[in-house]
Amino acid sequence: MSTITRRLLSSSSIIRSTALENTLPLDPSSPVHAKHLPRVLQRCIAKRINAIEQSTEDGSIPSTIHIHNPFLVQRTNRRSSESELTGEARYNWKKPAISNRRQKQLLQLHPSIDLPISAKSNRTSFASALGSESEELLEIEGISRPVRWNEKTTINWTGQLKPKKHQQKDVNEATTKSLYSGRKLMFKGHKDERNRAQKLADRQTRLDGMEKRIKDWRQGRNDEKIRNRPSLPF
Repeated sequence: MSTITRRLLSSSSIIRSTALENTLPLDPSSPVHAKHLPRVLQRCIAKRINAIEQSTEDGSIPSTIHIHNPFLVQRTNRRSSESELTGEARYNWKKPAISNRRQKQLLQLHPSIDLPISAKSNRTSFASALGSESEELLEIEGISRPVRWNEKTTINWTGQLKPKKHQQKDVNEATTKSLYSGRKLMFKGHKDERNRAQKLADRQTRLDGMEKRIKDWRQGRNDEKIRNRPSLPF
């Protein structure tokens, strides 16, 4: 079987199983079974469990295992220097184990409520598609559901999605969101963009007395024509 055919069959089977099997209730504390997760998350969990088995002498596995959310960035160690702008502590960050492009593909094949929380997930639209009975999804937008690996083991995804800081808009003033809004350091921009304000001011200064200068020039031209007229009639 070719690679393309195998991918088509695997994708269709995932979509069919997702459409026929209802993985809800919407209680965020109720774990979702591991069989409803994509294979990449199943491999991530299995790799973590194998590492725990090898680290213990008797090979026992705890009932609850915490695994970092592969959809989110991970904060590692603290840096030695603090931020020059805010004075707050700085940390080193590790990129998500699963790229944003792959996250969007998984969210198209699986319900977002079953997957770990991601910046690419939109549970609000998923709740509206299910109807008014799924309004509870709006309250658990920033929570990842636990995973039931087997009858004795439960997986908890660690990591929290940072809420987006919406720009405060004045009700009386009509403000528009621009490229520079909310940035601590503005972009350098092109030279013509940086000099645009001064250029417009200089142009307006020259245009202020333009009508008077045109009138004086025309009057001077007419006076010169009169002076240059010959005195002879022929």
